[in-house]
Amino acid sequence: MSGAGGAAIGWRPVSDDPAVASARIRCLNPLAELERRGAPVELYRSSRTYTAVVYSKRYDAGTLRDAERRKAAGTRIVFDLCDNHFYNPNGSRRLAAAAERLRAMLRLADDLVASTDAMADVIRAEVGERPVAVIGDAVEELVAQRERWDIRYDRRRHLAFAEARMGSGKHTNALRLIWFGAHGGPYGAGGIADLRRIRDVVLQFHRHQPVWLTVISNSQWSYYRWVRWWRVPTTYLAWSPTTFIEGLGLHHIAVIPVSPTPFTRCKSNNRVATALAHGLAVIADAIPSYEEFRPFTVLDDWERGLARYADARARVDDVEKGRAHVRARWTIGPIADQWQRFLEGLLR
Repeated sequence: MSGAGGAAIGWRPVSDDPAVASARIRCLNPLAELERRGAPVELYRSSRTYTAVVYSKRYDAGTLRDAERRKAAGTRIVFDLCDNHFYNPNGSRRLAAAAERLRAMLRLADDLVASTDAMADVIRAEVGERPVAVIGDAVEELVAQRERWDIRYDRRRHLAFAEARMGSGKHTNALRLIWFGAHGGPYGAGGIADLRRIRDVVLQFHRHQPVWLTVISNSQWSYYRWVRWWRVPTTYLAWSPTTFIEGLGLHHIAVIPVSPTPFTRCKSNNRVATALAHGLAVIADAIPSYEEFRPFTVLDDWERGLARYADARARVDDVEKGRAHVRARWTIGPIADQWQRFLEGLLR
């Protein structure tokens, strides 16, 4: 059953803003593909009546009341979680209160979805042994998002300037490294600060092989704090849908150091898959979701990784294998297939 002219399933992300990565990747992107296929799902509308509602990482007090009201009316409630919001390393009262709402939302839900096996394990540890469907993140081959013309112009200008610097003088033969992601968050050390884990290795390598490091993120202040004063050439680019993919393509290697915490352990493979999909070799610290990429990346061995990928032939060989793996499992088609099977199961 659905409201007049509506779909049977409503999908409510953590935000309707496509600039929010978890909303875009966990809902808006797969939803667009499913709507293109004619699946009975739409972006949530409060005025609609649905057979089922999928709440994606959304568990504020108002959303919890909405889910309770709908469940009382016979709607099937689904909750999808992609980050370990139970982890509270600093004992924050705000995060503790949020974790209690999250537990309530999980207990209320009829069906549970997680982005990784590790995230599913955490959910079961919190609310008991229950079935949890695991559906991963699809890589973005194009970040479909509008940007104001003045911001778009500014981002393109900065990218062109960075490209010119990398291609000039003594930097021409540098091995171009890139780190990309959110600068950090309330769930412990991480983000740009993780680059401290590889600073000494990169500086040592730079003594005999020129290196360039680019950071694409959402905090220039964090870049200045943690990276700007390294004794290697570096630059910062603000994340932008206009320039992100093009910026990746200017580099040779994605570096993904990860501080080991209960939060990072649950993260998806999206950064590794995105880098490979766009032609970058990958060196990373291993978390469970990265293990399947071990045959065509270098995990947990930064010295060997830099030495290996200084050779362009080694980079090309691993990237070709990695790209094939990503195309088969981690593009929007295979991920939408999983969501479609799951959502169709809600209507049986």
